[in-house]
Order: sequence, then structure tokens, then C-alpha cells
Amino acid sequence: MNHKKLAIVVEDNRIMREIIAKALVWDGAWDIVKAADGAEALASVGRPGVGLVIVDWKMVGMDGLECTRRIRSGANGNDPRLPVILVTAAGAELTDEMARAAGVDCLLRKPFTLIQLHSAIRQVTGDGVEPAV
Repeated sequence: MNHKKLAIVVEDNRIMREIIAKALVWDGAWDIVKAADGAEALASVGRPGVGLVIVDWKMVGMDGLECTRRIRSGANGNDPRLPVILVTAAGAELTDEMARAAGVDCLLRKPFTLIQLHSAIRQVTGDGVEPAV
């Protein structure tokens, strides 16, 4: 029986998407759904067992802030309380206030370490799982 939670990794950069996904798999607590954009992510958010969304800010089509707003709306059976981490390489153009207003639980700026990623995950999910890094 699988007791792993499901994390959705939303990143238009394939390499970064794989790095984040591998980091989650390594800690042993997550199964992964990978999405290249916000629309693809929203198609998976209502799946049973989803416990986390990690989404990039700047993507073609729907960006991470809009994806988060739609999750928070609760539309299509989405859990509006689903933990969301927004990752970005943006500097001052994206403020913490902008992220919070969209409903982001944690803003993580690139480049980040695996320890920072796992700390953000523990912060938003409340899990005390220590990373296996």
C-alpha cells in the first residue's frame, strides 16, 4: 500500500522540473506529477492524494501566480487550502506581498539549495520529515 503524498511540480524549464522532482523523490515521502505550465497543473490538482504544489512564477500561458489564484478559488474540486510554494528567479519585480496576495504559502527564490527546498516544504505542509540529502 502506497502512503506517499502526491506533489505537483510545475516548471516550464525541463531541467529545473526534473531537479525539483528528484529532490522530492529522494526524501521518500512524495510521488510526483510533472507539469510544464499552469493549465497542465490545474488538470491534476483535483487528483486524490495531492498534498503540495511547487510552481514556477514565469511560464508561457498561465503563470504561477494565476495558477495559485485558481487553486485558491476552489474551482473544479480543487482544495483551496492546498500548500503552494512559488519558485522564481525574479528579483525585485516579484514582491512577497504579490505572492501572498495570490495565495502563495512560501516564496522560494532561485537559486535555492535542497535544504532550502525541503525546509520550505516542511514549512507549508507541517511535516516534520527530515530530508535525505
